[in-house]
Amino acid sequence: MSQPVIIFGAGPAGLACAYKILKESGRKTIILDRAPTVGGAGGSFRWKGHILDYGPHAFHTRGDEPEKLVRQLFQSDPSLLIEGRKQVHVYLKNKRFRYPLQVGEALLKFNPLLSLRIVVEFFLTSVFHAIVSIPIDNFENWGRKRFGSTLYRMSFGDYTEKVWKTQPSKISEKFASEKIQGFSFINLLKRLLRIGGQVTEPYYQTWIYHKYGSGQLYDKLAEEIRALGGEILLNTQIKSVQTHGDRVTSVSIEHGGQSCELPCGHLVSSIGLPQLVSLFGNGLPFTVRHAAAKLAYTSLILVYIEFSQERVSDDHWFYLLEKKFKFNRVTEQKNLSEHTAEPGKTVLMFELTCRVGDEYWQMPDEEIFKLVREDCARIHFIHTDRISDYLVKRVPNVYEIYYKHFDQHAEMVLAYLNEFRNVISIGRRGLFLQGDMHQAVEMGLGMGAILSQDPVEPEAIRCFYRKYVKYSDI
Repeated sequence: MSQPVIIFGAGPAGLACAYKILKESGRKTIILDRAPTVGGAGGSFRWKGHILDYGPHAFHTRGDEPEKLVRQLFQSDPSLLIEGRKQVHVYLKNKRFRYPLQVGEALLKFNPLLSLRIVVEFFLTSVFHAIVSIPIDNFENWGRKRFGSTLYRMSFGDYTEKVWKTQPSKISEKFASEKIQGFSFINLLKRLLRIGGQVTEPYYQTWIYHKYGSGQLYDKLAEEIRALGGEILLNTQIKSVQTHGDRVTSVSIEHGGQSCELPCGHLVSSIGLPQLVSLFGNGLPFTVRHAAAKLAYTSLILVYIEFSQERVSDDHWFYLLEKKFKFNRVTEQKNLSEHTAEPGKTVLMFELTCRVGDEYWQMPDEEIFKLVREDCARIHFIHTDRISDYLVKRVPNVYEIYYKHFDQHAEMVLAYLNEFRNVISIGRRGLFLQGDMHQAVEMGLGMGAILSQDPVEPEAIRCFYRKYVKYSDI
């Protein structure tokens, strides 16, 4: 264990992993990242008098290790941490509905004929699928079987097509089972009629957040890593990895205008699988490189709209489900912490998914802003005359797309990488997961604990993969 641990990516998973290794074993650890700041998608930035995140990034309060780490980082001044309960709505048919969808509220607010149609469709669909066996091999089939066509389309179908810019029939059913856990229409009806029925909340509802933005957590974590002797090399281009037999021996980088080669005891990657595979060059089998190329991502255009008013709503964020809206989700960060916005002003962040190079990605900022104004005009509680400024940011390759057979491609890549005795892939991007920031930190801490052992147990790494990679049997 004399050679250092090299970590690709200074995001939540990479930083947490480095911190755990240094804290428990003191083993030399070096983090590499091409960005100028730490935190990855969990970071923050300043705009005028505002401190803004790249999305709603609060930690769950589960009493587990990630939460304990956050509290420990700020134990000298716990007042920097804010706690609350998630308030999220969906905007549908010009009305706000609590999220996750409450069937009683929905059926009462919908047109009575639409409500009747939803209920009748659901029971007819249930009877049909009880008689006729139809393979459930994509997101659309999965949703129609469970909710009927109308409720599926209104609640999931249109939104899925809008977010992923593809037909839901091309999305894997494993995406549905992963993201819509515990949502049962029959249980919702039972609860409405007061004859039982349990509904599992799909996400944790309470959170903890730094009063000056999500990025403060990672700035503090980076400070602790450096204090423990770890290195964080930012603005660094990773050029390639060198191998000998079943081990990575070194990593070639360019930093500060200088090229150098770092010896490598273990390589922990939290970057995207296609990017990691490319660093091995043509040394990997064609089938592995082909599988990695099949793993697709969607990108984000984030539009920050400043309003000359204290607040627009009391939601932390809300979803725009209908196709008439170009944007998918709207976050009002000030409702997580009032300290992130100038007094007398607030900022709404609108999210638009796209592909790098498509019409939205290439659209001038002024045109993107016009699209936001049009969506704002369709939302009854937003007053466009109070808009005072805007900022557009483009973030490439943010979300993994679970196309049909994605799991086979990801499994092939991970299985091959696992043949290297000292290569581990972690985090949302590193495991091609639809996870969140909390889970990324959890994975980083878990792998850090494994790599702190001497010797490192291969079985512990295999158990790590089995715990987090739910979509495959690796």
